[in-house]
Amino acid sequence: MVLATDNSLTLFDFIRLPLKFYSAAGIKMFQWDENDFMTNKEKAIFLLLGINFTCCFFAKSLFVVFGEFIDTMHATQWILYFMFALNSCCKTLSVAIGRKKLFIVLKDIERIFPQSLQERRDFRLAHNYSHIMRHAKFMSIQHCSIALMFISFPFVQSTLEYLTSDADNAKFVTRTPYIMSYPFDASSGIGFIVAYVSQFFGGFAVSCYFVGSDMLLMCTIYLVIMQYNYLCWRIENFKSQNFDKDIKEIKFILERHNLLNVVAETVNEVFSISILLNYMISILIIVMISIQITKGSDFNLDMIKFVGFFTSASTQVYYICMFGNLLMDSSLRVSESLIGQEWYWTDVRYQRMLVLAIARAQRPSHLTAFKFFAISMESFGNLMTTAYQFFTLLQAQMEQV
Repeated sequence: MVLATDNSLTLFDFIRLPLKFYSAAGIKMFQWDENDFMTNKEKAIFLLLGINFTCCFFAKSLFVVFGEFIDTMHATQWILYFMFALNSCCKTLSVAIGRKKLFIVLKDIERIFPQSLQERRDFRLAHNYSHIMRHAKFMSIQHCSIALMFISFPFVQSTLEYLTSDADNAKFVTRTPYIMSYPFDASSGIGFIVAYVSQFFGGFAVSCYFVGSDMLLMCTIYLVIMQYNYLCWRIENFKSQNFDKDIKEIKFILERHNLLNVVAETVNEVFSISILLNYMISILIIVMISIQITKGSDFNLDMIKFVGFFTSASTQVYYICMFGNLLMDSSLRVSESLIGQEWYWTDVRYQRMLVLAIARAQRPSHLTAFKFFAISMESFGNLMTTAYQFFTLLQAQMEQV
């Protein structure tokens, strides 16, 4: 029995979740149709969160000038928080700058999106939708849980210390989630409340920027992968009938494959710079988290949040590399499918056209870090190896001090 979603899913359903994260931060990345306008509520949220994020970012930056690091661990925490905020900002700016190109890409994919029920079955539409949503929800739940832990941890820690201390020595120690410098006293009274609330919403905005951008890349790439897989299925199930029908089929294959190559290349153009920055910043973030875990105090709640942060940061890079790898594999599979089809029963003129199709398909589509290297599971392994090498070097330097 075919599920109801098989006949009701649209392309917009595949990108709805990442756009919801943007919308939560007041960002209307695309005007999907003529009736899709930015509401007053979204404008107000975008303005308030945008101003708050900018203020928090400057307050974090100014700590280097006006603040004082307690020790090396304190400094590595500041670097960790600052680079994570910078990474989120770069991701969102990359999408915002290339949103017109990305919108055209999504509309191109929508134009070839399966319409009939039989096509949807051939595409395994419901299965593919469940697959990408499973990964997207896992990544979003994991990251949001860690973000909530970071934001709420200082208040929870201070509350537990206050409740468990002696009545005579009971004192609520004011702590904020992140390391920032303020032009007012943020250690007590209204100043503390303003700082904590500001950092809470700043962390919320950063999380929306971060998850929304990565998830949009994942979902868009998976839409392309799904089209490549359908093309392979159609090639593999090809049966020669007559010359006219065979030529019509190979023409469809060539046109669809060329469109998918263009679409994949455009997506890469939009995200390539942010992927490179993400790759470099992620190395630094993973190193800083590792320092916090290995050089921190005994196993406690503070260490738990950094272990969670390490898992979240590694998972995010893993997913980008995994989908980059899937894109290469699915596009290369087109060439293998063409070679393996029953071309020997076809007309010689069809066979000549097939050679051209095979030659084109042997150049795989891929994501790149701004043309420096292709994104794949191999690059994920290289990232983790590089992070470990920097970690051991930094650890050795810290032990000598």
